[in-house]
Amino acid sequence: MTEIIVIGDERDTALEKLIKGCLSATYRILYIKGNSFSDTGAGYELVFHDSERPRLHGIHSSVIIAKRSAVLDGVLPADCTVIVSADRQAQLDAVRKSGAFAVECGLSPTSTVSFSSESDDTLVISLNRSMRALSGKEIQPLELPVDKRGADSYTLMSFTALRLLLDDRESELGELL
Repeated sequence: MTEIIVIGDERDTALEKLIKGCLSATYRILYIKGNSFSDTGAGYELVFHDSERPRLHGIHSSVIIAKRSAVLDGVLPADCTVIVSADRQAQLDAVRKSGAFAVECGLSPTSTVSFSSESDDTLVISLNRSMRALSGKEIQPLELPVDKRGADSYTLMSFTALRLLLDDRESELGELL
């Protein structure tokens, strides 16, 4: 089981839809949001906690995804991997202060994950430098065309960063979405 914390406005459901729609094909997704709970898919279990201001005490070795709207004002565990917006200085500062590993998603070519081109239906997402997946595998820089599915660019970049961290061996890298 892998625990993933999603932080940000609970009304922003774009990431939740991608998680439930795409990851449930190869994982069992337990999604906890407020007082609701959903269970979908089969396979290795991923537990998502979606909250605007979660309690992070006692959480270790988890993945934290900061939605663009996230305010990271609590203490982030140093042994976590945090997917953040490279365009939100407050998010970057919070991660740097904690010592956690940051996966920065943004328009800058210095971001860990960015995108190189965009059409009406597709975003070509770029992994700009190598990244270690949760499995320990080193993922080398690459480009991935992904279907937008109505999501904004940051949501797509953060979701793709999560997929790379998960090292989803059931998918071809070019078909993550």
